Amino acid sequence: MTIKELIFNLSRMPPEAKVFHIWDGEPRTEIQLVWLSKRGDVMTSDYDQVVYSNEARPIKIKNNKKNKYWQTVSKTYSEGETN
Repeated sequence: MTIKELIFNLSRMPPEAKVFHIWDGEPRTEIQLVWLSKRGDVMTSDYDQVVYSNEARPIKIKNNKKNKYWQTVSKTYSEGETN
């Protein structure tokens, strides 16, 4: 799905509706964050999720050889920022 297709589909839905990810057959993860990854794909996540692949990290997050993993922001962290 492209961003254009996503926007089209979302524009047909109630703007107040929350967005979830189906995991194991149930809506278990509420989408809280969205970013453009280093490989050019759009990523979505809930708070406090670990990202293992460097290519899936946001473009602005530098590679860190000491820390193999990157974690998304926590719910208590101010929205719009990244760890």
